[in-house]
Amino acid sequence: MTRDNQENLNFRLCLMLAFQSMIASGKKTETKDAAKRTVELAKRMNEFCNLYVSEASPPATISFVDEVEAAEIDKAIDRHIKELRTKETTCLPEDKKTLVQFYDRLQQRKSRRMLWLFCAKTSGEILADLVLELLDEEI
Repeated sequence: MTRDNQENLNFRLCLMLAFQSMIASGKKTETKDAAKRTVELAKRMNEFCNLYVSEASPPATISFVDEVEAAEIDKAIDRHIKELRTKETTCLPEDKKTLVQFYDRLQQRKSRRMLWLFCAKTSGEILADLVLELLDEEI
């Protein structure tokens, strides 16, 4: 999902919540200015989320697999990939912690491959703008 698609989805969710809020508060939704009021409320909801979302999620959500563990997890993942290639089947671990680590690491690997392709095709100016956006999100 692209960043624009994610932002559109986030705003659409805020718009639905704003509309529901208008209905729940007994405001008429059929009037001429109801749509305008709903959109304004959705914009405020979206801005609020953009300002405070980093405070709502603890730092632990940022790293499931640290770099020290990554090498061992990569070896285990690569064994499963090799089994899938040769035998077309593999037996994954059953414990949730390991499955979360596998999933997290596979997502990291996928993201890094996609990021590499993106960075190879993107100008430094655009990358600088994107870095600034991400830095703002961390505040």
